[in-house]
Amino acid sequence: MSKNEFSVEQLKAAIKEKNAKWTPRETSITRLTATEQTTRLGLRPTETELKLVEEFNLDKPDIKTHKVEFKILHAAGAPTKMDWRNVSSQNYTTPIRDQDSCGSCVAFGTIAALEALVKIKVAGSGASPDYSEAHLLFCGGGSCGGWHMDAACNYLQGNGVPDEACFPYAQGLAKKTCATCADWKSRIGPTQIQGWDNTKDITQMKTYISENGPQITGMAVYNDFFSYAGGVYEHVSGDLAGYHCVSVVGYDDSAGCWICKNSWGTDWGESGWFRIKYGQCGIQDVFGMWNMTLKPAAKSEGWAQHILVDYSFAGARTLWAYAEGAWRYKPLTDAEVASIAKLVMEAGKVYVWWNTSNVLTMVRTWK
Repeated sequence: MSKNEFSVEQLKAAIKEKNAKWTPRETSITRLTATEQTTRLGLRPTETELKLVEEFNLDKPDIKTHKVEFKILHAAGAPTKMDWRNVSSQNYTTPIRDQDSCGSCVAFGTIAALEALVKIKVAGSGASPDYSEAHLLFCGGGSCGGWHMDAACNYLQGNGVPDEACFPYAQGLAKKTCATCADWKSRIGPTQIQGWDNTKDITQMKTYISENGPQITGMAVYNDFFSYAGGVYEHVSGDLAGYHCVSVVGYDDSAGCWICKNSWGTDWGESGWFRIKYGQCGIQDVFGMWNMTLKPAAKSEGWAQHILVDYSFAGARTLWAYAEGAWRYKPLTDAEVASIAKLVMEAGKVYVWWNTSNVLTMVRTWK
C-alpha cells in the first residue's frame, strides 16, 4: 500500500499522532480512482503562486520551512468568530453543489461567494439566488481542465453571469462549450461586480469576511483531505494531489480555523462544508483571498410623480406609482382599495419605497 493509499484506521492513527482535531471516513471522493479525484479539483496556480508553493514546500508536505504563529491571527476590529451560515439566525449562503467530474472548482467557488454577496447586499437572507457555473466557466474562458480566480473575477466584472436555468450545469458538462441562453445579458441581475482584489493580509481577510461577505480562495489538496468527515482539518498524511478553489464563509479564532464551502456534494465533509486550520494548505501565504464588491444598489425610494389605481381586471386591483423614472406597483385587496388607495389618491405628496422587482414595500403620504 502506497503512502497515498491508506485506510480510515491508518488515518485515525496519523491524526492521533499529530494531535490533529479532525475525523476521517470513507467519502464519495475516496471511492474514486486517483485520476477521478483530480477531476474534482481544477485550480491552475499562476507562476507567482507556483513559486510560493515551492518556497513553502507545499509540494513536499513532509518538509516544514515555516510556521504561522497563532498570535498574528487575531485581527483587530474584527469579531473573533464569523459564519455567514448563521448571522442572527439568518443564513446568507446557498446550498452545497457538486462539480462532478470536471475541474470547475474556480467557477463553483466564485459563484458561491457571489450568491452570498447578492443575499447580503441586495436580496436578503430569504432569497435563493442560483447563478450559472457553466456560463462562468465555459463562456468566461475556462474549461474542465482548470481555471484561475483572476480570470473568473475579471469576467464577472466585465459581463456578470445569468441564472442557472439559462445554462444548466448538466448541459455544460455535456457540451463543454459556451451553449448559454440567447437572452443571458438580460438575466444577469446584480452579478456584474464593481471590482475585486486579492489580499494575503490576514487582518484584511477577516475584515472583508465580516464586513463584506464570503471570499474566494485557493488551497493545496493532499490525499488525506479526500477522507475528511469533520473537525478542523490539517494535513497529516499523503502527497499533494493538486490545487482547489473554495469559498470562505467565515472563521473562528477560538478553534483557529477558516470555515469553507466546498463543491463535492453533501456526502463529503460536514455535509459539504469544512473547517481548516489557520496556516494550512497555502490559503494565507500562497493564494490569499479574493474579495468581490457589488455595484451600488439601484435607487429604491423616491417621490411619486404620478399615482393611479388600476381597476381593469375583475377581482384584481393594483396601485401604481411612477417614481425615479419607472412605474412601481403593489397588488391591493378590496380592503386596501378602501383604505390605502383612498389615502394615496387624496394625498398632496407621496413618497414610496420598492424592492428589486419594483414591488412597492412602503408608502408614506402628506396632505
